Amino acid sequence: MKKTFVSNFILLMSVNLLIKPFWILGIDRGVQNAVGYEQYGIYTNLFAFSMLFITLLDLGINSYTSSNIAKNPEKLRDEFAALTTFKLSSSFIYIALTLGLGLLNGYPIDRLKLLWILGLNQILSYFYTYFRSIVGGLQKFKTDAMLSVVDRSLMIILCGLMLWFGLFSISIKAFILAQTVSYLVAVLISFLVIKPHLHHLSWKINPILFKKVVKQMVPYALLSLLMTFYTRLDVVLIPKLLSDGDLQNGIYASAYRLLEAANMMAALVAMLLLPIFSKMISNKENLNPLVQFSTGLMLIPAFSFCLVAFIYQLPIIQLLNHQSTDYSAQVFGMVIICFYPLATMYIYGTLLTANGNFKALNTFAAMALVLNLCLNLWLIPIHKAYGAAIAAFATQGFIGLSNFLLAKKKLEIRFEPNFPLKYFVSIIAISLLMILNQYLSLNWWQASLVIGFGTLASMVILKIFNLDQAMLLIKSKQEKSGK
Repeated sequence: MKKTFVSNFILLMSVNLLIKPFWILGIDRGVQNAVGYEQYGIYTNLFAFSMLFITLLDLGINSYTSSNIAKNPEKLRDEFAALTTFKLSSSFIYIALTLGLGLLNGYPIDRLKLLWILGLNQILSYFYTYFRSIVGGLQKFKTDAMLSVVDRSLMIILCGLMLWFGLFSISIKAFILAQTVSYLVAVLISFLVIKPHLHHLSWKINPILFKKVVKQMVPYALLSLLMTFYTRLDVVLIPKLLSDGDLQNGIYASAYRLLEAANMMAALVAMLLLPIFSKMISNKENLNPLVQFSTGLMLIPAFSFCLVAFIYQLPIIQLLNHQSTDYSAQVFGMVIICFYPLATMYIYGTLLTANGNFKALNTFAAMALVLNLCLNLWLIPIHKAYGAAIAAFATQGFIGLSNFLLAKKKLEIRFEPNFPLKYFVSIIAISLLMILNQYLSLNWWQASLVIGFGTLASMVILKIFNLDQAMLLIKSKQEKSGK
């Protein structure tokens, strides 16, 4: 299973590193620069509002599907009709609830129209990830890796025509509609991929099976709901608590851009790990080697990324947005260090999900929601977007640490005796390298290259990442594909 993870991790990262950072740092950044902080702040607020009830679109179905199909592939034909019908029904409830509450919230008609399109985009996006979760559950990781960039690739093409070639007039509405078209095509392609596995499918719903599936999804749904609220609450509260809320939301969104790019990559690793962990737990395999490997592979680069972005926060945020100030840089610096606990959660939270520890996960998520709400109500009126960033870091830190400690206890994870020492030696070496960069007065991109190569070198030298094993694995995969 470790070999399966390594080979598919390399493919997944290679494909997505070509596309998703370009979307975040090129297209999304370009749109904000074109329309300005305030207009983009309106989009951010509406987008966050459309996310408040996003759990109705998922209800844990994606995690449930990925985990359970990995354990029992034959369940796909039995449960697909029930799950899809349930997903369609919940989509109607979601869009009605979102628009109704948007109306009660006092949004004018032009913003309600945008909210309607954003709601449709969310529905399409979750059907896209639903179909991809089936592909992952079937252990077709190469196919899923290619599917993972279909939506963003199409968005880059459509938005690029607006930004760089002036084919269409750039506006927030045009930006949102480009996403709609891209998601629609991605949903169709992903369904065509899984269609051959749905032969002899019956759309006749078995009430007993339907109730059983819904009951099994409840813990997944509750966890998804709580996570959505504690990660999206700040963007909704900012305009409510501040007179310049749209402007602060624009600054906050700009600060989140690089984090979102990194977060996309980490989330993809979690999607890869979930079915693998689930299958290993079902087969009673030893989890320790894969957990240790994924910990080193994720958390050491995450530390390097946070360190570089925090130290060079001003030049990086100025590159991301031309209107950035020292205050924007401070917000960015606080936001970006959230990635380390997020990366921790993507490993150990995924492991707990695969093991079915939902009572504890939901308890932690509920505590995180209360913590996030209290901190936001206290800090936003005082520190504005920077206060929201502090609240986000505290919340993600709590989740990352609690998931790590619980996973180690529940699944009796044991690292090799010298792994913690290797880990901390690597962290210290990277930190010393950063101090050297400061002494040599390197600029941010030169320092990034030095830290990047230094991180890889430390992981290879300390055998946290076995380069020889990875190269042999790639070669064996190429030989198999050439047969």
